[in-house]
Amino acid sequence: MNWIWIAAPLVVALSGTGLLLAGTGHLFRGRPARASGHMLVGAPLAIIGFAAGLLGFNVQTYSRLTHEGPVAQVDVRLLDAASQRYAVIVHRLDEPGSVTTCDLQGDEWLISGRVQKWKPWANVLGLDATYSLDQLSNKYFTAARANGRPITACDLNGAPPVVNQYLPPEWLPWLTNKAYTVDRRFGDANYMPLADAAEYRVVITQSGFNSEPANDIARKANDARP
Repeated sequence: MNWIWIAAPLVVALSGTGLLLAGTGHLFRGRPARASGHMLVGAPLAIIGFAAGLLGFNVQTYSRLTHEGPVAQVDVRLLDAASQRYAVIVHRLDEPGSVTTCDLQGDEWLISGRVQKWKPWANVLGLDATYSLDQLSNKYFTAARANGRPITACDLNGAPPVVNQYLPPEWLPWLTNKAYTVDRRFGDANYMPLADAAEYRVVITQSGFNSEPANDIARKANDARP
């Protein structure tokens, strides 16, 4: 969070408030000329400073609550059109060098994982939603199409968080619960169409995963989905 957009206007506002108070003191001491000078300068500074500070806080709050972090790039390559087999390559953007290639059969790919969502005030202070990817699997457009067809999947489990090296596994959930920052924990999944040469991007928002087309082929496939 860029606190300068809040801190700087508040410094101006406090300076203006100080001048106003000083002007009030001069007024009570019978120095109207000094009092009016301090108040004429202090009042606008205080008003402008507090207004700019509130505006900066609102902008930063919006920015924090709409924050998105990169998770993965998903590339699709056709293997066999007759059987609807595709090679789906997942490049982890949160773990450089981590690539998983999965042979999927169906209409769509689906990426899933566990998400830990923080309370809004914790987001504003700088905490972003945390997650762990689970697996990549196939999906069909309808249940009728899926019945009797194969389910294919690949693990996407990455390396454990670095903090796990220093804390017993049961400590971190206990600490986060006691800090009253956790909103909820839940399983989340996103899916997109399988199409040859399609590229997608997966991001983590403050509310969970979001997948989006990254090239024209992916956008056309997504728009054409039944």
